[in-house]
Amino acid sequence: MFIQSGFEMPGSIKNQAKRPTRYLTLMMFTCLSLLSVNGVSADTSGKGALEVQTSDTAITRVIADTLHYPKALLQLPDSSWLVAERDGRIVTVPSTVASSDKPSFSQVLPLPQLYQKGQGGLLHMALSPDFSASKVILFSYSKGTDDANRLAVMRGVLTDDGQIKALTPVIEIKDSKATPVHFGGKLVAMEDGTWLVTTGDGFDYREQAQVLSSQLGKVLHFTLDGKPASNVPFNNAPFVYTLGHRNPQGLVKLQNGDVYLHEHGPDGGDELNKLTPGMNYGWPVVTLGKDYSGATISPFNHYEGMVDPLVDWTPSIAPSSMAVYNHNAFPTLSNHLLVSALKAKALYAVDLSSQSFQYRKVFSSVNQRVRDVAVGNDGGVYVLTDGERAELIQLLPPNPFIAETNLD
Repeated sequence: MFIQSGFEMPGSIKNQAKRPTRYLTLMMFTCLSLLSVNGVSADTSGKGALEVQTSDTAITRVIADTLHYPKALLQLPDSSWLVAERDGRIVTVPSTVASSDKPSFSQVLPLPQLYQKGQGGLLHMALSPDFSASKVILFSYSKGTDDANRLAVMRGVLTDDGQIKALTPVIEIKDSKATPVHFGGKLVAMEDGTWLVTTGDGFDYREQAQVLSSQLGKVLHFTLDGKPASNVPFNNAPFVYTLGHRNPQGLVKLQNGDVYLHEHGPDGGDELNKLTPGMNYGWPVVTLGKDYSGATISPFNHYEGMVDPLVDWTPSIAPSSMAVYNHNAFPTLSNHLLVSALKAKALYAVDLSSQSFQYRKVFSSVNQRVRDVAVGNDGGVYVLTDGERAELIQLLPPNPFIAETNLD
C-alpha cells in the first residue's frame, strides 16, 4: 500500500525587473551575469557527485511583463512569441518590443469545459511539423469539473491575422479524476507526423501509473486524427507509449529521434529519463523521493524491469519544462538540455555528451520561479516566469551585433 501525501502548492512571485529602452542604456545598465557555480552529476548510488565548473555571461532583458499565470511559450517562424496563460488566453509578443509597447494582442481560446483550478488550465502548445503549410498548432488543457476532470488535446489553425481558429478536438484521456493537480500535458511531434503527450497520475491515483488499462501516469502516442499510432508496444493499450510516470513536465525530441522526459518526484526524486517505447519508468513502485509527510512511499529505489533515471534531483527542484540547445550563440551550452525549475528558481543545463549526464545551474540572474524555457531563432534563451505578474525574459550573449538585432 502506498501512503497518500499532501498537495504541491506552487508559490507566487512578484518581480520588479525593469526594461531598458535604448541600446546604450541596455549596455550600461544590464548586468552581465557571470556564473561560476558548482554543478553535480546524476548519482543515484549515494556516492559523492562530480563537480563541474562553468562560466556563462548573458545580457538579460524583459520583453513582456504582467503576464497572468502563463503556462507555455512558443516561438513562431517569424520570431514572434505566443504565450499561453492558464485561463485559455494566448498573448502574442512581437520579436521586437520597445519598453513602452504592450504585447500586440491576445485572444481567449474557446476551449470546451476548460478547468482552471489548482494546476489545471491551458497547459501547453506545439507547432505541427508542417506548420509552414498547415498553420496547425496543438494545445493541451484540463477540462471538466472538480469531481471529474481530465487532460484533453485540441488543434487549431493560426490565420493570417494572427488569430487561432478552427479549434478541433484531437484526443482526451479516458480516465476522469477528482483532483486539480498532476495533469502532465506536454506535447512533442514525432518525425512521422504522430504526437506524444504526457499524462500525470492525478496525485491521489498514483497506483494507476502502473495499470496499463489506465491512461493516467503515461506517455501517450497518437495521430492528429486522435487514433493510436502504428507499431504500438502494447496491443491491449494501443495509446500507451510508456508508463510509470508521476507528473511529467518536460518532453523534448532530439534531431536524432531520441526523446527525453523529466518529471516531478514527491519530496525529492525529480528525474530525467530517456524514453523507450514500452518501458516502465517505475512510479510509484520505485522512487528516490519520500512522501511530503516524510513517510516512505516505496522501499525500492531500483526494481528489475523498470528504468532507473539518468538524473535524480534530490532535494526537489520542481522541474517545469525543457528545451534542447544546439546553437553557437552560447557555445558552452551546445548539446545540452535546458531544464527550468520552479522551486529551485533556476535554469539547469544537462550535458548530453557526458555519459554521467552532468548538470549545472546556468544564468543565475534569472533567480525566479521559471515556468517554461525555449531557445529562440536567434540562439537566445527565453524564460517564462511564474505567477500572477510573470515575465518573458530574453537572455542573449554579450555580443552587440546579436543583441542589436533584437532592439529598436
